[in-house]
Amino acid sequence: MNPSASHANYRIAQNNLQPHLEDIFKWTQKNELILNPDKSTATLFTPHQAEFNTILDLTINNTIIPTVKTPKILGLTLDPHLTFKDHVNKTKEKADKNIKVLKALNGTTWGKQKPTLIATYKAIVRPIIENGSTIWSPIISETNLNKLQVTQNTALRIATGCTSDTHIQHLHAETKVLPLANHLKLHASNFWQKTQLSTHPLHHLTINTSRPRKMKDTIFNTDEYHTTTSLMTNASTITDEIIKHNIKTNHTQSVEDYINSQVDNELIGAKPPVINPEDESLPRGINRTLSQLRDDRSPFLYAYLNKIDPQNHPSPLCPLCKTDIHDTKHLFSCIYIKTHLKPLDLWNEPVAVAELLQQWTDALAAAGGGLGTPI
Repeated sequence: MNPSASHANYRIAQNNLQPHLEDIFKWTQKNELILNPDKSTATLFTPHQAEFNTILDLTINNTIIPTVKTPKILGLTLDPHLTFKDHVNKTKEKADKNIKVLKALNGTTWGKQKPTLIATYKAIVRPIIENGSTIWSPIISETNLNKLQVTQNTALRIATGCTSDTHIQHLHAETKVLPLANHLKLHASNFWQKTQLSTHPLHHLTINTSRPRKMKDTIFNTDEYHTTTSLMTNASTITDEIIKHNIKTNHTQSVEDYINSQVDNELIGAKPPVINPEDESLPRGINRTLSQLRDDRSPFLYAYLNKIDPQNHPSPLCPLCKTDIHDTKHLFSCIYIKTHLKPLDLWNEPVAVAELLQQWTDALAAAGGGLGTPI
């Protein structure tokens, strides 16, 4: 039970709340229950920095209830100014521990395939991040959101096998996973849609009312988190079917908006196409290399090795032709390796490209310039 009171003056709010605490105590006595004040807590939520250290004078059975700054309710850690900084830090710590499961399922040349690793992330890591997100996602700072995004980036790097300097956009395109900002906004929007039904327990919050003091934004008063409000003009006509339709529309629109916001892939000069499903049939090591090459960042490439370790790899040039930079595009154009394939075939014809990479591996080994474990 979490009784609350709100007022521009916290002392008045405190006085208004005290009778409710007394009623609760009387009810527990009447029902032969024991209410322990020491195990109860009180928290003052306030926008004023000067009030952060206030000790509330609330009692149960003449015993002062301890005032705490960061109470935890149903897995959600609150704080006086509702920044949710503490919640984000605890969430990230817990989610990062579960990332270890992904690492245990992954290896350079062995392990589960990309779809399995992505599904595992969505099953055991992202739910931790999402917990209570419809409350905190509209108002947390970009800094706090980025902390959680870093956790997702780590998971996607594990799933794809991409290098640490891989473009974040490439990770999300490769895995078909929305960035957290887009994903959490979609969650908030869909939840808002559900509250439009008059039978929903939070429907009353959809009716904007004036408040005596500044309040934090929520999904109910921040229009940018609503994607289909124009469809909700007449509350009396809203049905479950309309809600389901709008939620489906939200999802489609969110994905399309993100895809349209992407910059072109530098390798192909266009937005990356959907990867041919045959990509999943390839061994983990080859699949990993293909994911890396689509972003032109792979230990298979002399140009990349020269960039990250120039001391041991002093030249970025192709060891076969010795004239051109050995980058992803060169794999398809070197005069010593004949092929009809193009960089776009990294997406369209992954099996054929895997065969091309084997030709490169054999040719480099014959020339005494093998790359170690490219595929």
